[in-house]
Amino acid sequence: MSFEDIFQEDSSVVNSAHARVNLIGEHTDYTGGYVFPSLLNFKTTIQISQNNKKIYQVYSENFNEQKNFTDFIKSKNIDWIDYVKGCLFVFYDENKYIPNTYLNIFISSTIPMGRGISSSSALCVAILKTLNNFFKSQYSKKHIAILAQKVERNYIGVSGGIMDQMVSSIGITRKAFFLDCLTLKYDLIDLPRNWVFCLVDSAVQRNLRDSAYNERYNQLKKAEQYLGVEYLGSVKPNQFYKNKINDELILKRARHVITENDRVLKAKQSILNTDIKLFGKLMNESHLSYAEDFEASTKDVDLIIERSISSGAEGARLTGGGFGGFTVSLIHSNNYQNWKINMSKFYDDKIIFEV
Repeated sequence: MSFEDIFQEDSSVVNSAHARVNLIGEHTDYTGGYVFPSLLNFKTTIQISQNNKKIYQVYSENFNEQKNFTDFIKSKNIDWIDYVKGCLFVFYDENKYIPNTYLNIFISSTIPMGRGISSSSALCVAILKTLNNFFKSQYSKKHIAILAQKVERNYIGVSGGIMDQMVSSIGITRKAFFLDCLTLKYDLIDLPRNWVFCLVDSAVQRNLRDSAYNERYNQLKKAEQYLGVEYLGSVKPNQFYKNKINDELILKRARHVITENDRVLKAKQSILNTDIKLFGKLMNESHLSYAEDFEASTKDVDLIIERSISSGAEGARLTGGGFGGFTVSLIHSNNYQNWKINMSKFYDDKIIFEV
């Protein structure tokens, strides 16, 4: 189905936003630390036009479903349409001079949902970019990312950071996006030649609202209270070990984030120094910390990591919010075919994707 099939007219504005893979740096964004994602080829595309029916008409190609509404009240059980409502609510709230304008909205996407590569943030960024163009509001890409985060945090209720929205709005494919999540300063860095990053889908469906994501968020906020800091991102490993956290669980969660921030900084430098083997080592250390201290991995995911490394990957780790989704592996291009042949003994080629 196309926009024209559904709404019997042409769209007036089209825009899109990509999914992302986080190469290293998990749960460091909302704690004021550093992240190192990159864009994927998967993307969500939004088409819109104005209508005169005094109703919002939204069609999702993925769900093969049209939903109409006149208000921005959130559903009792979060549905895909709530992300659209949330974007409209936040956008109009930011643009109080713009009259409420009824729209036809068509959503199409190649992004696998619930797999930890930020399908929801790409959807929000794509909608807000399209509204920005339609209403000629001239917001910067950074501001669109900030608005998209407001949708997910304030409207949907997911306690996430700014990483996903920033890279989806500003990032460039084949470049790593180093972001200081406290200052929002960023660098775009070329990914290393002769090295390949590959995703493997663990096929474990994850849902941020139903998973332990918000629980981890609250645990890290408690760690900040223990340490008397506003953000864990400001705590260096040597400072952390001088402080006492009496709660062993909170200690483990904090240790992951504080050491992860250090790994992200070293990973950025290793790319700049073309020391890719060090980057792989840091990925392995990151996954171990994510699995043991943050307890965000699963047995299926750990097995993928183990098999990827034994198949020839220099480094491998779970990527995204945790509790399932994709893993990301770093492989030298000369070894890529052997790695893929080895991995194909365990996993269907259809769930292996090159970044």
